[in-house]
Amino acid sequence: MLTIMLERLEEIRENIFRYLEARIELFALETRGKLEEGVVVGVHGIVLALLGTMTTIFVFSLLAAYLNELTESRYMGFLIVAGFFLLLTVIWLAGKDFFKSKIRVLAYSAIKKSQEKKVEEKSNAVQELMAQTRASIDQTGSYTQQNPPSPRTY
Repeated sequence: MLTIMLERLEEIRENIFRYLEARIELFALETRGKLEEGVVVGVHGIVLALLGTMTTIFVFSLLAAYLNELTESRYMGFLIVAGFFLLLTVIWLAGKDFFKSKIRVLAYSAIKKSQEKKVEEKSNAVQELMAQTRASIDQTGSYTQQNPPSPRTY
């Protein structure tokens, strides 16, 4: 009986060490995956921002050239486009607090949604691990019930 208990304790210890090793490896893989995803998203965002900026510059240059043709002036179209961007800048500066609060709300909701998804994934992983542990315990319990220790004779 004592040897069976010692074997069970050794088995539990080995399972705990395997579990800890698996958790460390999982953490390393998750960290690497998040880092890779961050780099990919960052590079994609930079390229997209660059292309969008270039496109916007050319579109507004064409608009300025078209306005030059309409006003029959060499510079009036560019002045109108520059005035539009100056007006946007003044509006952005005047509504600084409003825009900050809107950006903060959007960022908070995105972060909250991401955290809720992570919590749900972790909860599902814990439930799955608990189910596997119960199944393992049930299997070893049925083994000891099928093969009870022999009675001791002194």
